Amino acid sequence: MSRKPLPVGSHGNINRTPYLGRVQLVGEGKSWYTPGGELVPLRSIRWAARCRFRDNDGRTRPVEAWGATGAEAERRLRDELTARKRAASDTITADTRLEVLADYWLRTKVDPSKRAVNTKQRYRYTTEQYVIPGLGGLLLRECTVSRLEAWVAGEVEKHQATARIALSCLKSMFDVAVREDAITANPATSVTPVPATASKDVQALSVEDVVTLRAALLSDAKARAQDLGDLVDVMLATGCRIGEALALRWVDVDLDKHVVYLTGTVVREERVGLFRQDTTKGKKARGHLIPEFAVTMLERRAAEVPPGELGLVFPSVRAGLREVSTVDRQWRTFRVHHAEWSWITPHTFRKSVGTAVERGADIEAAAAQLGHTRTAITAKHYVATPDLGPDHRAILERFGETPAHLG
Repeated sequence: MSRKPLPVGSHGNINRTPYLGRVQLVGEGKSWYTPGGELVPLRSIRWAARCRFRDNDGRTRPVEAWGATGAEAERRLRDELTARKRAASDTITADTRLEVLADYWLRTKVDPSKRAVNTKQRYRYTTEQYVIPGLGGLLLRECTVSRLEAWVAGEVEKHQATARIALSCLKSMFDVAVREDAITANPATSVTPVPATASKDVQALSVEDVVTLRAALLSDAKARAQDLGDLVDVMLATGCRIGEALALRWVDVDLDKHVVYLTGTVVREERVGLFRQDTTKGKKARGHLIPEFAVTMLERRAAEVPPGELGLVFPSVRAGLREVSTVDRQWRTFRVHHAEWSWITPHTFRKSVGTAVERGADIEAAAAQLGHTRTAITAKHYVATPDLGPDHRAILERFGETPAHLG
């Protein structure tokens, strides 16, 4: 009767064998002899640990490792088996659990990708905190459209934005499973799409608001010490994001030509820490001609603020990178003491720039200023809707003219 094959990714019994060179020894305990009966010193013995392992292709192969003792040889063999098991576990089948597919997708498709760091972190967080706890125990063959539909619908009730990201992650995961021939179709593509959360009305600062706010920042000693006013000036002069402002270096500034180049952003990545990412969110460096008030501010900072080794325009107190979260916290503290500005966040300044340029020029100019590739994004998220419509009364008055024959 033939022996039942090992499951893929598993191994048989491990055997230890002592050798003197290529000669297998006989004996037990601490007494080992050559086939001719000669006692061999323990220090001269090398041990082999062997077993059979069934690889991804279904073939069973011998695996071995060597060491000065039997225990060392077996330890090395088990390390080798762990590596081979990991490779075997990457074989996705219909009987693979969703949590295994999710881990494989994150390791092989998300982590090595060219996606922005924050996007990768968002996918990992959503997968680990929502998808795996909710669906991870299901086998892929059990991931039917109806099961996914029910789970996503439940998540929409609790947190719609997260459910939208989770469904996107699921679609990408199951695409991998289809390509691995584990399933024949992607069940997530048939799940009812999660609508985007309703956009809030864009709030932007008027020119009068900006004048008053800049004066408040200038008169607040703590805000001055934290460079909040100068950071606001850079954001108002360019429309940049707060992370891009904190990543600004003096090599990116040409004061003679009144130009600032946005070439990176500040990012914190898990297991890496805080660093300067040498691309902006839009992936493309942007140059901006800046107004005189920003030039004056930068000239002052160039003369007064040591740039440190990184050459930053806005270094931390230790001359390194500043955390976006730190500036957010400092801004919240400022708002506590200036309640009239409680509705403003650092991103409000970007919206204010978009609104001002759209009003003074057009939507295409506003999109170009903010680095958007589509004007629809600018119009939807970065341009405030005026409370009063344009004055076209002279044109519309013609609708009320009395026909001549009735005059």
